[in-house]
Amino acid sequence: MWPTAVVLACLLAVTSYVVQTSEAKRVVTIPFPFTSHSKYHTNVARALASRGHDVWVALPVYILEKQYLDTAGFSFFSYDTMPDLEHTLQSIMSDSYFQNKPENIFEFLRISKDIFDVLLRNESFIHTIEEKRPDLIVIDNIASFYAMSVIPYRLGIPFAFMGSVYYAPTCRIPFSTADAPLVILPYSNKMNFFQRLHNTLFFLLLALYNPSIPDDAVSTYAPKMKYLPLIELANKAEIFVVETDHVLDYPRSTLPNVKLIGGTATGPAKALPPEFQSFMDSAKEGVVIVSFGSYVLGLPKHISDKILQVLLQLPMKSVFRSNLTSPDPKKILTAPWIPQNDLLGHPHTKVFVSHCGKNGQYEALYHAVPIVATPLFIDQPYNAERARVKGFAEVLDLNTCTAEQMRSSILTVANEPRYKQAVVKRSRLFRELYGLPMETAAYWLDHVMEYGGDYMRSAGQQMPVYQYVLLDVFLFILAVLALVVVMVYCAIRALCRCFQKKKTKAE
Repeated sequence: MWPTAVVLACLLAVTSYVVQTSEAKRVVTIPFPFTSHSKYHTNVARALASRGHDVWVALPVYILEKQYLDTAGFSFFSYDTMPDLEHTLQSIMSDSYFQNKPENIFEFLRISKDIFDVLLRNESFIHTIEEKRPDLIVIDNIASFYAMSVIPYRLGIPFAFMGSVYYAPTCRIPFSTADAPLVILPYSNKMNFFQRLHNTLFFLLLALYNPSIPDDAVSTYAPKMKYLPLIELANKAEIFVVETDHVLDYPRSTLPNVKLIGGTATGPAKALPPEFQSFMDSAKEGVVIVSFGSYVLGLPKHISDKILQVLLQLPMKSVFRSNLTSPDPKKILTAPWIPQNDLLGHPHTKVFVSHCGKNGQYEALYHAVPIVATPLFIDQPYNAERARVKGFAEVLDLNTCTAEQMRSSILTVANEPRYKQAVVKRSRLFRELYGLPMETAAYWLDHVMEYGGDYMRSAGQQMPVYQYVLLDVFLFILAVLALVVVMVYCAIRALCRCFQKKKTKAE
């Protein structure tokens, strides 16, 4: 009996292996060429590969050269683009902030358009994708990359969007600007009149003029294909996997093919490199993690001096992501790169001083670390405000706050229980409801490769814009009302003339 059981088990194992390999698919993902965006695409690529799929990630040379990404567990191919676009864009926005200049979001969108323009005109890049013979192409879900859907359209390959932007109009999700703030505005979902007015006007402006969403993308980059407006092409995606949720963010309406999954950049902490491990383990008094993102390493001197002054005065140790040399390496560890998620997961971490990039904020949420938010540009003020509203952050302006205000905020967030309690509650909710988001993303991408996404697509996502917004219906109603008004007017005039004639005869 026992040998028979062994044979059956072996046959079952072989059968399951054959089934797995026969169902394996090939996937190409194209993240927006920023380190943060590439990070969550590579995490999901790794999760997809663990399901037996052959996954390729398209990465620019300048990101690979920095060696910030973990590229184990999947394949990748590199491409050349304009020199370090991430640095160019980040510099424009951070320079505006530190020089107290207004943020020019349209300049950001214009340069973002240059990114996809270069890639869509790069026949070698498109040929490399075609050579992989993918079953699915996954494109970063930001407006500046919607035009990349021309590639799968041209190659006849199904595609999906995966990324951080929830933009209801693209997905044809009914919404209201009364309780859905744009992520480039520092508002919560409870806006006063002037905030609702600002939100609505900005939404209309972007709807009327967004240089990163060219309606003629198909005719420009795939002239041999049947013309489709870009938004209608984008709505042919099998699924939209969106890195947001209602624990960190606000409740939002959705549709079956729009999956809100939380932040894929985060997960359980891994073992730290030796120099970080020994520093963290020895910090019994606690540690403050300070980071302003991948490219904001060289702060203006008066700001970096202010931060170092505060960190030296704190009773805790600090890890500061910066290209500066530490004035006291035993108290402040400085480095141009830090294993941020793993540091936030260390039990001695007390506070995260952060610009509130999305990835870092989700890492802090996952590991239940309260935040001192120092937003700089684009979506960071919005991210900082939502963390403050949820009760686990204080917000500072790096330009205007004093050293004492910064020190006081860090100590307040570290020592007052309400901040820790709020983030622990949110962290437990997030883990319970969303688990490991990279696995959830991989599940849904795997799902649409197996079953397709048509059954989840609403009729509103398959009709022209004029039908979706009922323009034809409203025009018909207006035409009928106009006809009725004209007929009533003509009838009244006719009655008036008849009455006038009778009056004249009587006289």
